[in-house]
Amino acid sequence: MSIEAALLTDIGRRRAQNQDSGGSFPEMNLFVVADGMGGHRGGEVASRMAVDTIHEVMTSSLKAGRTPAEALELAAKAANAKIMERSKKEEELEGMGTTATTLYFDLAKSDNGAKSRALVGHVGDSRCYLLRPDGIWQITRDHALVQEKLRAGMITRDQLKTDRMKNVITRSVGFDLQFGIDLYEYEPAEGDLFLICSDGLTGPLEDAMIYDIACEIFFDVIEEEKADGTPCAFGAHLAKLAEALVRAANDRGGDDNITALVARYSGDTK
Repeated sequence: MSIEAALLTDIGRRRAQNQDSGGSFPEMNLFVVADGMGGHRGGEVASRMAVDTIHEVMTSSLKAGRTPAEALELAAKAANAKIMERSKKEEELEGMGTTATTLYFDLAKSDNGAKSRALVGHVGDSRCYLLRPDGIWQITRDHALVQEKLRAGMITRDQLKTDRMKNVITRSVGFDLQFGIDLYEYEPAEGDLFLICSDGLTGPLEDAMIYDIACEIFFDVIEEEKADGTPCAFGAHLAKLAEALVRAANDRGGDDNITALVARYSGDTK
């Protein structure tokens, strides 16, 4: 198996319900995080609908011969339409929506010369990161008003967390039929670690903190095991990393729901 993953979602310390949802589908190399919004139970419903619909449509689209990029776009649009339709039918769910960040590994067999690809479909301000022993890189670009203000030079990076518009997102699933997703594509290297997370994690934790935790809990431990000749239990270490990230976010306030999904690419299949 070329992909191992661990998923943990937590209500945090301030919220009455968990409106985050996550989906780990290693049998098809698909991983999703959604952060819902909307009164009553709308956010919880929207995020769950997004994860379930993306899984369903990705499965059917790939079986029908669609490319991974086409499947990601079709899946997001299907989730968007379903959420909008239900929001109109049920008054208590009116106005619900969600972010959706999807990671799909298009695995290749090394003996035919093809290369595996990691594709990310993204809407909202949840994030996907690439982590390696030598650094952390944010793959996705936040669809958030404060990020647009930062790019325009209207605020500084230090003002991001205190700006009164910090929770306003500029694109989401379930609000507008005329919407699009951002698509990113990478050629992963053996051992690459991908983190998909909601803003309940990235709000309290800076990128450098996430990287430090990944080194302490995962990368450094793996190197020690390799040096000792110990078989590496990647799955167990991934679960510990997800737990450590969520715990760190809670320790720094836990103001929002927190979801961390970590997936490790172990190389092309034979």
